[in-house]
Amino acid sequence: MIRRWIIGSLIGTMLVWVTSPLFVRSYHSKVYDPVCQNWVYPAGTTYRWRSEGYATTAMGPHGMPGRETVPRQSTNPVIALWGDSQAEGVCVPDDDKLWRVLQARLSAGGANPVEVLPLAHSGENAANWTRGFSESEQQLGVTAHILLICELDDLMPLAHPVANATPQGLSVRGDRMLDAAPDFVIDALRALILQRDSLALRRLRFGVGPIESAPQRPSDQPPRNQHIPAAAIATRLARSTTRPITMLYAPRVPRIVGGEILGEDPQNAAFEPLALEMSRHGVHVVDCRDELKRSVDHGVFPHGFQNGVIGNGHLNAAGYRAIANAAQLAEVR
Repeated sequence: MIRRWIIGSLIGTMLVWVTSPLFVRSYHSKVYDPVCQNWVYPAGTTYRWRSEGYATTAMGPHGMPGRETVPRQSTNPVIALWGDSQAEGVCVPDDDKLWRVLQARLSAGGANPVEVLPLAHSGENAANWTRGFSESEQQLGVTAHILLICELDDLMPLAHPVANATPQGLSVRGDRMLDAAPDFVIDALRALILQRDSLALRRLRFGVGPIESAPQRPSDQPPRNQHIPAAAIATRLARSTTRPITMLYAPRVPRIVGGEILGEDPQNAAFEPLALEMSRHGVHVVDCRDELKRSVDHGVFPHGFQNGVIGNGHLNAAGYRAIANAAQLAEVR
């Protein structure tokens, strides 16, 4: 019996190991990038995502997802794309990522093709983006910036900036153990030790019987409307660079709540005064909501994937095309 348990455990582990790339994301160490001034995946890393969407991303220099080269001494416009995981796009293949679709649409019919550099990374906000403006302009020749804003909360750090807020003082995230250990082992330990969708430690219980848990916030719950200090945010964003800035506003609309398709934007009351202040300070605001709704009118939701929840979650390829359409119509350069 002991021999069967040992052999069975080894065979079972090998089967999970071999099939794990089909359902487990990959884990890699990170390096500090002076341009983005943050921790990014090194160039040449193949990053696999499986939680929502089913794609593999080739990381380029400066942690650029899906772009393997940087234009050198280009006479064409060079636009830096900033944002969080919605702009990063690891849920879709490289050919469908937002930066590539934007580059194609903004270059169409123009005498000078546009180069778009994807400098967006998951978990970042306006504090991270503005910190990288100067270095990207000097080292990469960036002539303009595009911010993809899906949640207005990402702009809040500009309202209360922290002096000298740089990630250099954080603990090193380039742990080589992530490259050496099998991905399914890391994923299993992460699920065992940490709470879902957070870095809080999980409390293990070895008792018998059900456990009472506090009700969780539904995943399709719209973001709460809150006061946005529009003037302060617009002022600090405009002062962060002398290059043109475009804000692509693409919230999760339409969304599905309780089986119903809701087209209104719960952030609209905060967005309108913010858009007005942005325009006053020279920031070009492009409202992508109509294009997102038009995609749904044609039967394709811009958010969600077949292995997730259609209508919710991250932007998919259709969502990126809708945003690129709005940017093209607005003649973003």
